Amino acid sequence: MPSKNEIAATMTRSEAARAGIIDANTAVEKITTNSKRMYGFTRKMVPSDFPTEPKLYIYSISEYGEQVNLGPGFSGYEVKPCPAGKPYGEPCIVLPFNFFEEAKVDVTEHTFTSGKQIVEAILRIGPGMNASMDRRRLGWFVSDSNPPADDEIAHANTLYTAECKRLFQEANRYASANQLNEINEMHRRAAQYLGQTVTWDKPQEKMVDCPGCKEKVREGAAVHATPYCGYVFDWPLAVKNGLRTRKQMAEALDKE
Repeated sequence: MPSKNEIAATMTRSEAARAGIIDANTAVEKITTNSKRMYGFTRKMVPSDFPTEPKLYIYSISEYGEQVNLGPGFSGYEVKPCPAGKPYGEPCIVLPFNFFEEAKVDVTEHTFTSGKQIVEAILRIGPGMNASMDRRRLGWFVSDSNPPADDEIAHANTLYTAECKRLFQEANRYASANQLNEINEMHRRAAQYLGQTVTWDKPQEKMVDCPGCKEKVREGAAVHATPYCGYVFDWPLAVKNGLRTRKQMAEALDKE
C-alpha cells in the first residue's frame, strides 16, 4: 500500500481525501482535538503524521544566499548560494504543511500556512510585495523537483542576467556622474557575473596623507610603495609581507 507521502504527491485533493489524507481545514480540526492541558494552560499539539509531500525547493543560481526569518513561530529557512562552477546551490526545502503557534490567553492556536505561501514569503513575491524586493531577480527560483528542470534553471539565468545588466548600467551612470559612493556590492557582483572589466568594480577605500610625501595613500597600507617615497607606515607588517627586512626595521627604529 502506498505511503501517505506517495498518495499526497500523486493524487488529487478529492482522491487523497477518500484515501484518508487530510487537507488544510481537516489539519486544523485535527490539531484542535489534539491538545494537552498543563497547569491550567491548554496547548494544542501538531500531529506528527502530516504528509511531507509534495515538497517545494528554492534554489539560487548566483552567489546570493540568505538565512530567512519569517517571524515568530515559523521555522528558519536558508537559501544557499551557488558554489563556483555549479549550476545552482543546495535546495531550501519547504514542506506542504506549516503551522506557527501563538498563545491566546490560556490556549495556543496553530495557524496553517501552505508551502506555496512560505515560498512566496521567502521569495518576497505575491500580494503586498514590492517588485523591487523580488528575490528571483537575484537568481533565486522555486521548483517542485530535486534536482530542478533544465528549463527552470535557464529561466532563472535569464532573469538574473537581466537584473545584472540593469545594475551594471546603473553603476556606469553613477561612475559617469562621479557618484562612486552610490556603487555597492550588488553592482560589483553584476559586473563580475557579466564578465565586465571596469574601473569602478573595486570597493572605494579611504585615503590618507602620506607623512613622507603628502600624497594620498590607501588607509592601512604598510608602505607607500613608490620610487620617490617609500615611507613605512607599519614596520612589523612591512617585514611580515617581505617589503622590508628586519635589519632595515632595526636601523629605522634606532634612528627614532
